[in-house]
Amino acid sequence: MNKALLRKTLLIVAIALAAALVMLRRPLSLGLDLRGGTSLILRVNVEGTSSERIREVVEETRRILETRINVYGLSETSVQLYGSRGNELLVQVPGVSDLSRVKGLLQSRGVLEWYSVEDGPYSSPADAADEFGGVVPYGDKLVATKPSQRGERMWYVLRSQPVIRGTDLRDARTAMDSTEQPVTTFNLTADAAARFQKYTAGNIGKRSAIVLDGEILSVPVIEDVIRDSGEIRGAKTVQEAQDLAVKLRSGALPASIELMQERTVEASLGADSVHRGLEAGAAGLVAVVATMLLYYRWAGANATLALALNGLLLLAALACFGAVLTMPGIAGAVLTIGMAVDSNVLIFERIREELRTGKSVSTALAAGFSKAFATLVDTHVTTVVSCVFLFLFGTPPVKGFATTLVLGLVTNLFTSVFASRVAFDWELAMQGRAARLSLGMSG
Repeated sequence: MNKALLRKTLLIVAIALAAALVMLRRPLSLGLDLRGGTSLILRVNVEGTSSERIREVVEETRRILETRINVYGLSETSVQLYGSRGNELLVQVPGVSDLSRVKGLLQSRGVLEWYSVEDGPYSSPADAADEFGGVVPYGDKLVATKPSQRGERMWYVLRSQPVIRGTDLRDARTAMDSTEQPVTTFNLTADAAARFQKYTAGNIGKRSAIVLDGEILSVPVIEDVIRDSGEIRGAKTVQEAQDLAVKLRSGALPASIELMQERTVEASLGADSVHRGLEAGAAGLVAVVATMLLYYRWAGANATLALALNGLLLLAALACFGAVLTMPGIAGAVLTIGMAVDSNVLIFERIREELRTGKSVSTALAAGFSKAFATLVDTHVTTVVSCVFLFLFGTPPVKGFATTLVLGLVTNLFTSVFASRVAFDWELAMQGRAARLSLGMSG
């Protein structure tokens, strides 16, 4: 038996099993338009803001909130202006298992600051005041830590002016430290890095405080000179560290947020529309498979298997991104199916052309896949470029469509070229020397 062919087959089987495992452990959720969800009405605090800047502040708040909860364009969360007051936002969240986490992302301003610690900790503000004769020194301020699991706080005396702010951050990511604890790593801009290097060089061995939204996250000791990167500890879970990274990447909200109303909403498309959409999709898929089997016979069965594997890999990829399945996403998946079938048709017709020139079956098979591959890459790349522009300038539903289509194109190249070729190789290997390809009508 051909060992190379066996290795390729085992690779395909392993990838298919891994995709199936992902689907079992992280099944896709349905979006707001398919199964409903939660509707939140938020009020942006614009008190003290000039009338000329209110619209600007509200729009910036809407953009940041949308970025926080719809990072990849796959959660399909809608954030839009609401009402006639001009400072209210309507947030529609598809069914989620942890709504409190979403609320935390929405309501946290995400203002990160790094301060120099002057004194502390103290068990209460009164203890701190007594230490300084009842008044905190000029140029300093008293800040509490984030409450512990038992609700306890500690107070520290910090310098009033921060060393760096959230606006000085260039990027923020989640990582694990040497003790396998979740941390949030960050990178600073060039100007902030120079300031931070000077500060840490002059304060080695001293404490500093990392403050988020007026609460101290951690009070690390400066052990070495830090220039343009560092890490924030104190997160109890990986999810908490990820949420902090999302807040820092999206930027601080220009104003505070108040939750005005929360209510459950039904599917925006309605049960009848969803049912008819599923019927139409099933009918179309059956028609495509039947046509491929009738016209290309065994090669059509090959294409059907590749199409099924493509669908499995696409759904698994979406699950890895934590996607929510909505109608725009389904539209991207349906378009992917069409392009997958088109890819197989192109390959089959290329093989037919090579066979008509009198080439042997194995030679025609190799030449057909080789020549079709360049064309497939060209068509897929041009589509991906279009999707990039849709993702950059589109609304969240359009971003979801674009992302789904790109993922589908990537999986399609694997299934239509690699997996389909392996299936043909098995067909030839089973027939021996008198190998003959079944390409259906006129094949």
